[in-house]
Amino acid sequence: MSTQNFITATEVANHLNAAGIDASGNYVVSGLAVSQTTFQAHVDYANLYLYSLTGQELPLDDPRFNSAKMAALNLACLRVLVAASGGLLLGAFDYRLGDLFITKSSASRLAFETAVQGFRDELLRVMVNLTLPVQCVNSTRHVPHYRGPELNP
Repeated sequence: MSTQNFITATEVANHLNAAGIDASGNYVVSGLAVSQTTFQAHVDYANLYLYSLTGQELPLDDPRFNSAKMAALNLACLRVLVAASGGLLLGAFDYRLGDLFITKSSASRLAFETAVQGFRDELLRVMVNLTLPVQCVNSTRHVPHYRGPELNP
């Protein structure tokens, strides 16, 4: 089964400002290592997901192409960030002090959550543009008008 490649791993890495592939073959996203295979799997998933929505290959001049590309980019970035965190940020700053349970929030955790929320919101916006295109038409038929007595307030 062939799918259209709306995005590449390089585009996603650039969009996430990921450090290039390190000595162990991983991308570094927000200080967290993501393997090349994991990175590529999320890119492939985003491409396949958008291809399944369009149902066909979109030429570059199709008005839906840019929305599909942005949706694939946001979906892949979102999946890479969630996979990179692996849930580690959710409880990494909580600890017990005697009978007290202390929850601390770090600046990196807040930045990470903000990035995930931003990609999610942008994905929703471009999906609406992709799936609900507005089409303008010119009617060639005569549109009837009201022919009764005048209406006065």
